[in-house]
Amino acid sequence: MGSVRSRIPAAARALATHLAETYDPRVVAMVLLRNEVESEIESMTERLFLSVERDLQRAREAGELDSAPGAADEQARFDYDTRLVLPAMLTLGRIHVEAGDVPLVRVGRDVDREFVARGRETTRNVVRALLDGDMRDAINDDEYEDFETNLRPRERVAELAQQSLQEGVEAWFDADDTPDAVRASYEHAVELSERHQDEDEAFRRLLERFHDSAAGSEEREAVVDAIREEYKFADAEDADLFEEATDLPYFATQYARVGVLYEDMLNMYEADLGVELGEGFKRAIVLMVLGAQIGLDDTDDYPEDRGTQLTPVTAELNVAENRATGVARIRRIVEAYLDRADDCAAADDHLTRIAIEYIRQQSLDRIEGLSA
Repeated sequence: MGSVRSRIPAAARALATHLAETYDPRVVAMVLLRNEVESEIESMTERLFLSVERDLQRAREAGELDSAPGAADEQARFDYDTRLVLPAMLTLGRIHVEAGDVPLVRVGRDVDREFVARGRETTRNVVRALLDGDMRDAINDDEYEDFETNLRPRERVAELAQQSLQEGVEAWFDADDTPDAVRASYEHAVELSERHQDEDEAFRRLLERFHDSAAGSEEREAVVDAIREEYKFADAEDADLFEEATDLPYFATQYARVGVLYEDMLNMYEADLGVELGEGFKRAIVLMVLGAQIGLDDTDDYPEDRGTQLTPVTAELNVAENRATGVARIRRIVEAYLDRADDCAAADDHLTRIAIEYIRQQSLDRIEGLSA
């Protein structure tokens, strides 16, 4: 049976915690705005997936794909876990705020509707680029669990879906009114992500060495030291925005793994819209993503990753003297990232701060499950 805390929805706990810390009456308007931008993001992803499904349907008709058992008479279906677009949703919310387009207060105000429209278009393109990048990672890692489809083989479905998304991204870059800096930010993220893919193999070998060595042996101690020096407290590169965050455990490796993708996503927004989102906002978003990666994704994936993939979760649970100690360390690490993210966010940025608290509550639920 779960704890009393875990039986209360994470969203309700997050809002209650934030309300207890602030007396700003604008919180209600921000909650309503969050609902609006969440609907906008859902609509965007639905349209993107419809385009992917049309391409997959053509591939099936051409004989490149087969129907899953029992799905011969269905149209091609493709659905993807889109939790990774939360930062885009928060950025779109920030655009609404900057434009004066906020529920309860927009009536009678001078709303910059053109800026909102441009922000929506940029968001649609950024979401496509994020999905494209995530599909690339899935293909590189041979991980196809995050999408649902009625077609086979899943590996070929993933390849064709990624190609469909990439075509849309390239069309954005090639448009006459798209600044060159948008493509530059995207290519920078891809370059560093691919470099991380190359390094990831070395991290896998570290985990293999750990499992192959005997407990208490000199080899085991040497591997634990290597995990600490090369993975947990590695030197951060290309993280100029985060001079004060590089002391966090696993920062360098997780920044290269996912953080840089979202920093460059925010840079794409700035370049395309000609605005400054603010360093505090950008730091908050990236640190939030890193906390979510460990507290949600890596924790969820632990059963599959524990013997094959070095992540902060597998690292802590492997090297700890017992499971309770490892779980406690993971909790402290995730809380440290989210505390730092909350410190970076502006005091009145209720959208971002509620999202950080929501991820905290979800993460605590997942981490509690590791104790079982």
